[in-house]
Amino acid sequence: MKIYRNAQGTCINIGEWDYQIKIVDGVETINNPLPEGAVESDEEVIVGWDGGRYVHDDPRAVKS
Repeated sequence: MKIYRNAQGTCINIGEWDYQIKIVDGVETINNPLPEGAVESDEEVIVGWDGGRYVHDDPRAVKS
């Protein structure tokens, strides 16, 4: 699944990025750009104990 990581390598989004594009008077404006240095990759995503989605190696996916 597609994920986005910030410049420090922290997962900031799972799935497609919502750019929140608005069109006013025929001009597209991006209201939620990707942060500078963010990168996109395909990684394994799992459903955690709480029903949330997590990157496969995220320790929060397992209830302690």
